[in-house]
Amino acid sequence: MTQHKQPIQEILSLERPAGYSLDCWVETKQHQMITSHVDDSLHGRSDELWVYGAPGVGKTHLGLVIAERFRFDYYDCGEINPETVPELFEHLDVQRGVILDRVDRWLNHPASESALFSWWKRKENGLILISETSPRADGSITLPDLASRAHAAMILPLDGLGDEGIRRLFECHLQRLGIELAPEVIRFLSPRLPRNPGKLMDLLAVMERESLRDQRKITVPWLKQRLLRLS
Repeated sequence: MTQHKQPIQEILSLERPAGYSLDCWVETKQHQMITSHVDDSLHGRSDELWVYGAPGVGKTHLGLVIAERFRFDYYDCGEINPETVPELFEHLDVQRGVILDRVDRWLNHPASESALFSWWKRKENGLILISETSPRADGSITLPDLASRAHAAMILPLDGLGDEGIRRLFECHLQRLGIELAPEVIRFLSPRLPRNPGKLMDLLAVMERESLRDQRKITVPWLKQRLLRLS
């Protein structure tokens, strides 16, 4: 489906993605390294950062945490028509930190690639780009000048959470959502939790609907069916 060209004020007032709780953020050593790099970039001591990784690994959550912590502007490029990108960059302050999430939605599009490159040359500090694939992947960027600039950034594949991190994330959201599980359900579910944070959040969403909205107990047979659908 072709996107309509959005008014610039509509873009500048886009809300950030819902469903991400900063209270349940589980910070890893890699996250700490990234936030340290961001802090250095604000003082001109490091390059721009390009983070990439598979769907559900936590890229958007990381971007939202950084935006909150460092007061960066956050844009979900998947919600912005590439044809509108040149006008958007005319309104962005080159001195403010910016996060461009799902920036791959703008790549391989002449107008948006050219506008991104032109703005990036003027950008003074604090830029984070987030995508599913590495900017070094074949065919990911069409404009040679933009590809060269992207390759000069610090490019980092984002790791997912380990078992302990997944457990902490799950327990925090159970408490936040007010979901109570019987001991036998916890024993069954603990070693079978999805290792992908995005899939874990999908499971929690259906558990919330089942237990709170529909007023049904979460049972082991019900969980078996849901886990099969997520696998």
